[in-house]
Amino acid sequence: MHRRWFVRFATCLGLLATAGARAEEGTTLYGAARQQARAISTAALAVPLPPQPWAATLAERRQQWHEMLGLSPMPERTPLNAEVTGTLQRDGYVVEKVHFQSIAGAYVVGNLYRPAVVRERLPAVLYLCGHTKGKVSPTYQSHPRWFAEHGYVALVLDPIQLGESQGLHHGTHREGRWDWQSRGYTPAGTEVWNAMRALDYLESRPDVDAERMGVTGLSGGGVISWCLGAADERVKVVVPVCQSGSIEQVVTDRSADGHCDCAFWVNYYRWCWSDIGSLIAPRAFLIASGSEDVLWRPVGYRDVAHRVRLQYAALDAADRFDLVEDLSPHGYTPKLRRAIFTWFNTHLKNDPTPVTDDVTDYVEPEANLLVFGGKLPEQDAMRQVDRLLVKRSERQLPADLPNWNSDQAAALHQLGATTFRHTLADSLPTLREFRHDGSDAGGVAGSYTFNGRDGISLWIRTKRPAAAASPLPLLVTAARIDARSSFNGGNSSRPGVSGAIATAVVEVRNTGATSVGPGYLWSLRRTYPLLGETLPERQVSDLLGGIAILRAEPMHQTIAVYGQEETAPVAIYAALLDPAIGEIVLANPPTSHEDPTTPEFLGVLRVGDLPQNLALAFPRPITFVGNLPDAYRWTRQVYQTLGAGDRFRVIPSLRDWRPFEEARTTTASRD
Repeated sequence: MHRRWFVRFATCLGLLATAGARAEEGTTLYGAARQQARAISTAALAVPLPPQPWAATLAERRQQWHEMLGLSPMPERTPLNAEVTGTLQRDGYVVEKVHFQSIAGAYVVGNLYRPAVVRERLPAVLYLCGHTKGKVSPTYQSHPRWFAEHGYVALVLDPIQLGESQGLHHGTHREGRWDWQSRGYTPAGTEVWNAMRALDYLESRPDVDAERMGVTGLSGGGVISWCLGAADERVKVVVPVCQSGSIEQVVTDRSADGHCDCAFWVNYYRWCWSDIGSLIAPRAFLIASGSEDVLWRPVGYRDVAHRVRLQYAALDAADRFDLVEDLSPHGYTPKLRRAIFTWFNTHLKNDPTPVTDDVTDYVEPEANLLVFGGKLPEQDAMRQVDRLLVKRSERQLPADLPNWNSDQAAALHQLGATTFRHTLADSLPTLREFRHDGSDAGGVAGSYTFNGRDGISLWIRTKRPAAAASPLPLLVTAARIDARSSFNGGNSSRPGVSGAIATAVVEVRNTGATSVGPGYLWSLRRTYPLLGETLPERQVSDLLGGIAILRAEPMHQTIAVYGQEETAPVAIYAALLDPAIGEIVLANPPTSHEDPTTPEFLGVLRVGDLPQNLALAFPRPITFVGNLPDAYRWTRQVYQTLGAGDRFRVIPSLRDWRPFEEARTTTASRD
């Protein structure tokens, strides 16, 4: 009896500890990210779609997928200009050294393996490499060679930045290219587009049956196999190898640290791998994984496979999906290979006979497989593909007010549908505590503690003149990341106003008590896009949460936002999302999201750059402190063109700032 009681007591303590740990983890940035990742993965394809709604939503879901790859609108299918630069005659098979252009001037490089004798159109396999030396690596020679020796045409491509393919896929991973997030660019989109054009090339060949094409690949090539299969219905068989998982697993394990940018999409719509699998259904789909893979753990790929399997069953296609795994690390094993080859034979050749042979050990000397013979094209547009694939908006100056109103509404809608889709979607901020912090010659200080929209615990530091009567105009800003203290009203982050104006400093995440060190900051900035967010976007949400708390106070009259340097974009986008914010005040703002040092927001350049997006605040007043950067003359010209030039001000110092209506009234009375 005592032993049973003790076990129950210990179990209860364990449950309480687990619940407490989950509650506590939500108050940290890492914990909140884990909770959101768990929500995404558990909601993804939680219930399989019946055939009718699956079919009815297919086009919309595929369009969303294209958008998250940066392929909406789809790039122009320019001439491939395909060329075979050499041929290798081998025993039973032939290797053609091929290149084509996926975008004008952007070279895609590969080797095409085919049987030595071709008497009819053959099934084709697009083989996508992982991140080693590309097509010349022994692994990536042996698989397309097996296919050619067994009656297939197999095209193996170099990934960008590897082998003979130029470009860059390590943008945020090690190059500091945070502007990629603002562009809505992921190199996964480039790899998918290159693969789609590879299908175009295969279709053009007289030895390929365009109705029997499949895709497979290992590691980085595995994730692009997922992506291509969901993006292009011409692919009839999809077999990703050692690159299957879930958002929850990746975020929880922080395994994004081990991946370059092409492993993920821009997750505007908060998809998980099972959502991608639903787009591949009901075509033949086999997931091949090693259970000891340090990057892609069984807890992720098994759950995803189960959800996808249920979707296939709902579409009466249960025999067209399977999972094969082996007790092995990241890479192939004989068991995985034979299952893969059997799967292709079954679904592209209608031959389910189990394959018993394996790849051969022969290795072609690397030099023999080079398409350009060691001299790469000097003017390869693949080097600029991040700018060419996803076009940034080039908004023109408005001709008149009706024209502007239409453009403004469309742009704000697009921002809300993608870049800030989740900014206001979580729960409302909750006030937890207010503290009166005393007073001094500078005024009366106070502090609020509140829970942000995703549960993060945050602070607001306020200061108001002691003798001024309420309600007062309030100028709110986000705390500076380098501020050492927010004591007594915000300290160095507090706007340096004068007169009867109250100020508030919102300690948005990664400032004050939620600051993270450089070790996790890099991970956090790369993880947030998997959740449909960025760190600056989350700061916008925090700032809006603080403003919502402050707006409930009767002592505050009008509310304006202030942004200085890196906090300026946070202030701008907070104002665009909250029409009740009366004015935007800026000092030394960055001028372009194309600058990697400017705070990043998912896909924002597809709507407009900072000066263009600031103009969307029209007709609310905008005030610049100090000099007006040249880029923002465009914004001022919009206001002037639309007859509101007086609502765009430049003042010498923040101490000279007064709310626009107050300043206009004062000027009028003087006149």
